[in-house]
Amino acid sequence: MADAKDKKQEAAAEAPKSNKKLIIIIAIAVIIAIAASVGATLFFLGSDSNAENAGTAPAAPAEPVKKPALYADLKPQFVVTFDVGGKQRYMQVYVTAMGRDKAALDGLELHMPVIRNQLIRLFSSQDFVQLQSNEGKENLRAECLKAVNSVVHKETGSEIEEILFTNFVMQ
Repeated sequence: MADAKDKKQEAAAEAPKSNKKLIIIIAIAVIIAIAASVGATLFFLGSDSNAENAGTAPAAPAEPVKKPALYADLKPQFVVTFDVGGKQRYMQVYVTAMGRDKAALDGLELHMPVIRNQLIRLFSSQDFVQLQSNEGKENLRAECLKAVNSVVHKETGSEIEEILFTNFVMQ
C-alpha cells in the first residue's frame, strides 16, 4: 500500500510538470507557425513585385522639380500721363517680376535703367480707353513680359517667367 501511495505522489508531482511542458511546446509551435506565415507572405508578395519590375523597362527619370518662385519689385512705381479728349489722365502701375532663376533676377536688377525705359515707353504708347478692360490690361502685361525678357535674355541668357501688376490705378 505504501508503494501505491508513492506511485500516486510521483504521478501527481509529474502531472504539473508535463502540463507546463505541454504549454511551452504549444506556445513555441504557435510562434513558429506565425513566423512561417509572415515569412511566406513576405516571400510571395516580394516575388510578385520583383517579377513586375523585372519585366518592365527601367523607370523614366523623374520630372525635374520646379524651383521656387523668386520675386523682384520694379521700384519705384510707374506713373504715366495720357491726353484723352483734351483732359489729362494718369496711370500708376506697380510691377513685380517673377522668375525661378536667380541669374535672371540679378540681370533684371543690373539692367533696371534699360528695362524701366522700355516699360515707360510701352506704357505711354497705350490707348487709355483700351486699358480700362481686363483684356487690355492682360495684353499690356504680356507686352511688358516680352519687353523685359528681350533685355534680360540678351544680357544674361535667362528669362523672367511672369510680369505681375500688383497695383493698377487709372484716373
